[in-house]
Amino acid sequence: MRVVSGKYRGKKLVSPSDSSVRPTTDRIKETVFNILQARVPEARVLDLFAGSGALGIECLSRGADEVIFVDNSRASIELVRQNLRGIEGNFRVVQADFAAALRTEKKPFDIVFVDAPYGSGLGEVAVGSVLDLGLLADDGVIAYEHSVNLPFRPSRDDIVTREKVMGTVTVDFVRRKRRALVTGSFDPITVAHAAIVEAALAEFDEVTVACLVNPDKRYMFTPEERVALAKAAFCGEPRVRVIFSEDDAVDVARREGAQVLVRGLRGGEMTDYEREMAIYNSGHGVETVFVSPDVNAEISSTAARKDILKGDFRAVPKGAIIELKEILSHKRKGDAQA
Repeated sequence: MRVVSGKYRGKKLVSPSDSSVRPTTDRIKETVFNILQARVPEARVLDLFAGSGALGIECLSRGADEVIFVDNSRASIELVRQNLRGIEGNFRVVQADFAAALRTEKKPFDIVFVDAPYGSGLGEVAVGSVLDLGLLADDGVIAYEHSVNLPFRPSRDDIVTREKVMGTVTVDFVRRKRRALVTGSFDPITVAHAAIVEAALAEFDEVTVACLVNPDKRYMFTPEERVALAKAAFCGEPRVRVIFSEDDAVDVARREGAQVLVRGLRGGEMTDYEREMAIYNSGHGVETVFVSPDVNAEISSTAARKDILKGDFRAVPKGAIIELKEILSHKRKGDAQA
């Protein structure tokens, strides 16, 4: 074994003298780090079931800020210490059961390696524990190595996995789903709103569209109708969820598990109001991302309502037009009966 790249490239690492430890081969290690390389510099790294320590040492060589090596075996810990000789950097070597070691950690990690004995079931438990204990950074990743004959089938819906098969070995790259929130009155939803949501979908795994309440506005459509129109606009897109709420946007974001609030900029310029709202959101734990979709900046719900009353539906997403016509038909019948 050797260090593949970085400051200590080519450094030979001591392999275990028996089969009690199964080190990650240089070929697999190189493939894994081709995928992770942009994440390693300045990263906080946890090498669980460290074995020889090859994965964590590779991170130190590539500029990681901190690496913690954990293994329950005294022989493995001695092997890690031997391989760390001559290696500079911020690292700790911990001999402990992985579950006990995780319980002592308070800060999240950017990269977590899980290379448990194949077929032991410990790998799946370790992945779940890292997530449950909040030890994976919002944009962090778990690299879980296991036998190709025992595929990883997570039951939780808050993660995304990317599988890389290398002969008899599979590495699953596990990360938390990135969720975004798009808010507005959506009275009604317009093609400009839809463009903001589409821009969010390009960057995030799931997007919640929240129809909120502005007490200073008079609405043409009821909350139920606004939700129905938004749902129709994104019918067929399973990554979009539409809700109605009377709560503040930051409260909705926390409840929906959204890390980011996405807002559109008209003309690509941020107003003082939008800047103040972004500061407010950040102070309440929700970051704001601004996008400038390539749509007509004059399109607004106010203009759309005027056009709709004239029978012009061009400002409304195509998927919502049929629903809109049905809603308008019901409203006219109701007005006639009144």
